[in-house]
Amino acid sequence: MPTRFEEVPRRRWRLDVLLPSSLTAETQHLREKTFRIGLVARFLAAFRVDNLILYYEDLEPDKNAEFVKEIMDYLNTAPYLRRKLFPLKPSLRYVGLLPPLNIPTHPEVGSEHTFHYREGVVVSQGRVDAGLGRLIKTKKPLKKGTRVIVVVNPESGEFKLISRKKSPVYAGFKTAIVPERLDELVAHYDVKIATSRLGKPFHELAQPLVSRLSTAKSVCIAFGSAKRGLYDIAKLQNFNLDEAFDFVINVVPEQGVRTIRTEEAVCITLTTISALELLLGR
Repeated sequence: MPTRFEEVPRRRWRLDVLLPSSLTAETQHLREKTFRIGLVARFLAAFRVDNLILYYEDLEPDKNAEFVKEIMDYLNTAPYLRRKLFPLKPSLRYVGLLPPLNIPTHPEVGSEHTFHYREGVVVSQGRVDAGLGRLIKTKKPLKKGTRVIVVVNPESGEFKLISRKKSPVYAGFKTAIVPERLDELVAHYDVKIATSRLGKPFHELAQPLVSRLSTAKSVCIAFGSAKRGLYDIAKLQNFNLDEAFDFVINVVPEQGVRTIRTEEAVCITLTTISALELLLGR
C-alpha cells in the first residue's frame, strides 16, 4: 500500500545539504534570484532534506546568505502563518511567484475535517495559532514564536502538540548560516559526501556508498559554487577535500553541458542518493 501524502514520514537518517552562501549571488535581478532559491527549496523538500546549511566559501560573511535564508524560511512556513511572521519588505517582493512547498505539515484548505498534521506557532503564553480560525490552548510552557506541529483529530475533537523533532511526518527543512570551515562543519557526520566533476564516477562508488548508508544515522552532501568547485574551496580554506570527505562523487560523468548549475546538481545528486536509499529498503 502506498503511503498517504499526509503521512509521508521523515527520513530514518538525518540528511543535510551544504551550499555556499554565494548561491544566486551572480544572478542580477531579484526576481531570478528568488526563483532559483525557490527551485532549490522545492528539490530539498521533495527529497525530505532535514537541514540546509549555508557556508562561506571564502570564510567572509556576505549579505546573500541572509537573503537565501530568508526565502528558505518563508517557504518552509505554512502559508496561513506567513503574514504574521514575515512583514512586507523589498527582499520578499517576488515570493508570491514561487510554487508552495506543499509538504505534509502545510495542509490544503478544507483539510480541517480530516486527520492531519499542520504547523503552528506560539503567539502568546498558552496559545497556538495553527490557521484553524481560532487559537489552540496548551498547558505546555512554550515561548512565543516557537514552531510546533499540531496533530488534528476531528473525530475526537482533540489537538495534540508535538515538536518538529518528534514529528512522525516530514515537516520541511531548517536553514542555518554557519561560519566554520567546510571540513569542520562535516566532521561529525557518519557519511560525508562531496560533489565534484573531478570526483570519481558515481557507478564506481555506488557499492561502498550503499554499505556506508546502511548503518548511517547522519549524512551530509556538500556542493560547490558557480565560481569555485569544492576542490578550489578546500584549497582556499586550507584543507584536503579527499581527507575531509568519505566520498567525492561525480554524479554526471561525461556531462553534455559545459557547466551544471547548483540547483541542477542538487536535484541530480539527491535523486541518485534517494535511489540508493530505496535499494536499502529505507
